[in-house]
Amino acid sequence: MGDRNSSKFGSELHHNQDDARVQFTDNRSATDLSGGDTMASASCCDNRLPATAANVMAAILAIAIAWTLLYVNVSPELMAIPRGSLASIFVLYVTGTVAGQLITKVGGLPPLLGMMLAGIALQNSGLYNVTGWCFHLVSTMREAALTVILVKGGLELNASQLRRLSGVVARLTVLPCVAEAVAAGVAAYFILPNFSLVWGLTLGFTLSAVSPAVLVPSMFRLKRLGYGEEKGINTLLIAASSLDDAVSISAFGILLGVLFSKGSLTSKIIQGPIDVAIGTVLGLIWGCVLIFVPPSPWAMIYNKQEIKVQNINKSEIENSVTVKRSFLLGAGGFLAVTGSQWCGYPGAGPLACIISAFVAGTGWRKRSAEHKLNNSVISTDEMDREDGEEIEEDGELAVVQVFEHAWTCLQPVLFAFIGTDLKFELLKNGNMVFLGLIVLAFGLVIRLMVTTCSVAGSGFNRKEILFINIAWLPKATVQAALAPVALDIARNLGTAEDVECATRLVTIAVISILLTAPVGAFGIQLFGPKLLHRTR
Repeated sequence: MGDRNSSKFGSELHHNQDDARVQFTDNRSATDLSGGDTMASASCCDNRLPATAANVMAAILAIAIAWTLLYVNVSPELMAIPRGSLASIFVLYVTGTVAGQLITKVGGLPPLLGMMLAGIALQNSGLYNVTGWCFHLVSTMREAALTVILVKGGLELNASQLRRLSGVVARLTVLPCVAEAVAAGVAAYFILPNFSLVWGLTLGFTLSAVSPAVLVPSMFRLKRLGYGEEKGINTLLIAASSLDDAVSISAFGILLGVLFSKGSLTSKIIQGPIDVAIGTVLGLIWGCVLIFVPPSPWAMIYNKQEIKVQNINKSEIENSVTVKRSFLLGAGGFLAVTGSQWCGYPGAGPLACIISAFVAGTGWRKRSAEHKLNNSVISTDEMDREDGEEIEEDGELAVVQVFEHAWTCLQPVLFAFIGTDLKFELLKNGNMVFLGLIVLAFGLVIRLMVTTCSVAGSGFNRKEILFINIAWLPKATVQAALAPVALDIARNLGTAEDVECATRLVTIAVISILLTAPVGAFGIQLFGPKLLHRTR
């Protein structure tokens, strides 16, 4: 009897479920019929071509709104075309951004080349004219871009990886960089007129840095395809490029301190060690402060009941910590870069910026590991994640992503604006270009020789050594950041002779970018598959 009732109940339940399923299907069909046209219309708008058109329209609207806001709220003299200073800055930024996108989409070249060519074209066609306080605005924007580069470089350095670096990476980091800087510096001292040895070395360390903007994306592309993975060439070059830039930037800052310090010869000689000491101490102190201030996300998410009572979202806490860390790290670095110039120690600021970012990033990762070790039994229903370390790691990675986005926005500030420093009047006789090419070529030849010696006997064959030399050629990011800084400081603190030397430095830096960036980018893409072994 019970079995029959159960069977009857199950049959009725199954019948009711079928009726409900049919009714739901009918309702959904009716909905699809009534809103089919709307859905089809929406899906058509989401196709590739309409979506691209909508994206372009959004960019045009953003540019138009920004221009209108400036035009309405700023004096007409500043927004006049072509002589308005603020209008020149706006047009250069927009033109540089568009040119960078076009040269990447059409020619497959790094966007920095398009940005730089836009700056050169606008400057020499008379469409770029910046005077007064807008000139100082451009200098401030450049220093902000330099700060972002320094912070990015410091955050990307990993203490554990540095401890595990083999001798070949250390040699590849230091020896080619210093050898090229010294070679180019000595050549500039003997070849360029009225160029002191200190100015020559400043030029040398400006030219000696490898560009991560060109190298890293190309190496990641080869890594995804499996080239160079067997012997770790991709990891070797990516890790060494960051250290290479740190060496160049630090030496550049120290030499600037020597150039523009006031006083006797003795005071100028000890200016370099003083800058190093001040920058190191400030960087260590500020980096240690940022490890604990603001508190880590997992330190704030310690009481589930309290979070429920206050209705706090964990992601909101993480975002809040990321914003605070990014602001303090970026603002502190910017203050170090600009404040060190104001205090008369221009070499201390960049060094302090790199060290503080490195110390803070290392401290965040270390505290994360300790938290995971001490809270290994945290249950998943106390947190919506496996452990607090994931929250901390997400926060640390989020800070890196903030500066990645900031760098994307500030790229035209560096590359388009450095293009405006190259005036054709300086190149009319052709002598400056020729001498600059000799200095650049001499430094590159020495760099290739020292690079070959640095990796020889480390298990790489001839093809791989040749590829490492090709990948170690491109210059762009650091040159675009450092050269204008030297020119701005020379204008503010130096003599007319210093301004002339700094102008030549900028000209040679631009020539080096225009020549080596496309050669390096094409060389890596073309010869990578031919010279490197593929593992998959």
